[in-house]
Amino acid sequence: MNDTQGKLLVAPPGMPDWRFQKTVVYMWRHDVAGAAGVIINKKCNHPDFKHICNEGSVPRKEGVNLPVYYGGPVMNNIVGILHSKDFMIGSTNSDDKQPLAFTLDKKMLDIIAQGGGPKDKMITLGLANWEANQLEEEMEAIPPRKATGSWLVVPFDHELVFGPKREDMWEMCVSRAVKSKTEELTDKYFKS
Repeated sequence: MNDTQGKLLVAPPGMPDWRFQKTVVYMWRHDVAGAAGVIINKKCNHPDFKHICNEGSVPRKEGVNLPVYYGGPVMNNIVGILHSKDFMIGSTNSDDKQPLAFTLDKKMLDIIAQGGGPKDKMITLGLANWEANQLEEEMEAIPPRKATGSWLVVPFDHELVFGPKREDMWEMCVSRAVKSKTEELTDKYFKS
């Protein structure tokens, strides 16, 4: 099993699924039951954080207005929070294998809307979800899939995820994946 938990899953340039074209997904779960993550590079124009708080009857402190990201095509009306592990609640999804936590609980949204909660956070709508072995099949390009449509994997980078959002995040991740694969092949075939 290709373990992507705690890593970035990057759509290849030839991604056949339009919902995932040019996406970077933080994988917060990957085990024998399946995999789940959130897209981190597609900012939503609407709804914004203020609208989400209004719709969910969440009291919002003046001045708290975080960006909202399209997290994925599954349950796209569900608000989630991808965040640092310095602040968690009982329902937070996290383990020792991953650098971040993911919370699907209105309590966390209530805390964040008041200006509290984790130091680093990203509000998402929806998520990306794969059934058992589905992601592995996509990564291994098992026919009828083509190898050019296979997901790329990049190690987690805190600055990339929570630093200034760059328009070229996807391009940067593809470049990192290519560089990593090239180094892996070079090491394999040209060892000193």
